Amino acid sequence: MNTGLEGKTVLVVESVNHFGRPTAVAFAKEGANLVLASAQSSDALEETARQVSDQGVRVITGAGATGNSSQLSELAQRGVAEFGHLDVLVNNTMLPVAPQSFSELTFNSWKQKIETELQGSFFICQGILPLMVENNWGRVINFSGLAAFQGSDAGSSASEFGIIGLTRGIAREYGKHNITANCICPGGAQEPGESAAQVYPPSDSDPMPRWGKPEEIAYLAVTIAAEDAGYLTGQCLMANGGKYLL
Repeated sequence: MNTGLEGKTVLVVESVNHFGRPTAVAFAKEGANLVLASAQSSDALEETARQVSDQGVRVITGAGATGNSSQLSELAQRGVAEFGHLDVLVNNTMLPVAPQSFSELTFNSWKQKIETELQGSFFICQGILPLMVENNWGRVINFSGLAAFQGSDAGSSASEFGIIGLTRGIAREYGKHNITANCICPGGAQEPGESAAQVYPPSDSDPMPRWGKPEEIAYLAVTIAAEDAGYLTGQCLMANGGKYLL
């Protein structure tokens, strides 16, 4: 498949975790230049940058906490200055927090989920979209999750469903600028040996009773960012091996 991503500029938020790093590398394999953001360790961020650079593309890195809109806007502007444009946003704001019952859910836990995931997605999208409008082309890829559909704990469900609503609002408003906005909702994908406490483990009753691979999620991100995916917008792509069917 010719994705048309060669020479595009992709900003990956939280590009060091188990979805972020494979996604950054997958875009690099398509010839895209990368802007990598993370609030985590600089060593981990530089490791992602090394893997991206190994694909022969250019990369810049910087601190970028999902709740810090000024950090991410500044990094995005650096990307525009370096590469001339910013074309794809991979907005990987999901916070790995163990589910809590509603009766035990504290306001601080609720606030952390909403501020990091939902408000973080809002601020990032609002800062990046004008850069895409300038070029009359863009792809917004937000991460949500199965909690929005299965219920799970109230904090995760509310935040993840909010991200879906945000994405659909962006899709409706910015389609006229040749900008698409979609959600990826992974379920049951993890690195080998990773704790299963915060994911949806496979069971024998699942259509595909195995763990998903982060690289499979990364492939999906590249696919919906492709030039030929320009008519796909406002959708939730459920990458869960058939665990939940929408």
